[in-house]
Amino acid sequence: MLARLAENLFWAGRYIERAEDTARMVDVTYHTQLESPYGEVELAWQQLLDVLHLRAAYGAPIEPLTVMRFLVLDADHPGSITASVTRARENIRSVRELVSTELWEAVNDLHLALDARDLGRELSEQPFELFRTVRRMSMTIYGVASETMPRDEGWRFMALGRLLERAEMTCRLIDVRYAQLEAMSGPSQRLAQASGEVARGPDRTDFHHWIAVLKSASAFEAYRRRYRASMDPADVVEFLLLEPDLPRSVLFCLRAARHQLDTLRDGRPSPAARRLGRATASLEYRDVGELFDVGLPGFLEGVQRAIAGVAESIADEFFHHHPDGALHAIAAG
Repeated sequence: MLARLAENLFWAGRYIERAEDTARMVDVTYHTQLESPYGEVELAWQQLLDVLHLRAAYGAPIEPLTVMRFLVLDADHPGSITASVTRARENIRSVRELVSTELWEAVNDLHLALDARDLGRELSEQPFELFRTVRRMSMTIYGVASETMPRDEGWRFMALGRLLERAEMTCRLIDVRYAQLEAMSGPSQRLAQASGEVARGPDRTDFHHWIAVLKSASAFEAYRRRYRASMDPADVVEFLLLEPDLPRSVLFCLRAARHQLDTLRDGRPSPAARRLGRATASLEYRDVGELFDVGLPGFLEGVQRAIAGVAESIADEFFHHHPDGALHAIAAG
């Protein structure tokens, strides 16, 4: 496989995942603001921009419709839904000989569906329909890829991109939401935590915010089946970080990404594999109490840096190092 084709598949996976994650989080934020006090609406959208690392790029007063337009319609920024879908389509189009016709049609259908809609009007009138369309069609793309592509190098690079994007996005989501809720805790709450009276999280009463976090990761129903009525912040953090059977937990994604990378390398060590192994082990051998003890925000920032480092190592190892463009590293080690 040519290096540029592997890179296109890797980024196609990342862009589709980014579009789906953005659609889900914008949808949750939109519905949350309908039930929130007026003073919390601006903060909710500001936090969403922080989660997506787009606050500086947005650079305008926080107004819900303006933020939604930026996150959906801004074709010049790769973080927007339309830009992500367009780039995913172009990446898939460039590797048509490596993907199934059904996969190409699924990606193209999403692009055409967005192109045919009056997105500005829908954002003003019924944005939830638009976000549901993006989520469902993105999941259709994953399903079609899973059912129609052989488990060859192309499929593995696409899956690898999707898994790393998802793991990083879940980390960002927990990091930003936890920091905001911790800041909202009063001095007496923080004092109680420091003395050990509250051992496992910042604010046990603010369950609506944690529900929004779970819904943003498409994990609310699965969480309720596991923990019933509990909305303990530590339980939410543990579920989204360490749950081995949740497809959107950070641990699940890193383990699955490690499997894809090990298969591509035939189990041989590499800088990317070592970095990914260390990132995975940092979660596998900890419990949630330890994470709060060492400082959850700092730990999450470290995991995000590790994931970014893995992506850079993959690019160096597979996409950039071979002047003739061939992935000799896969064959020769």
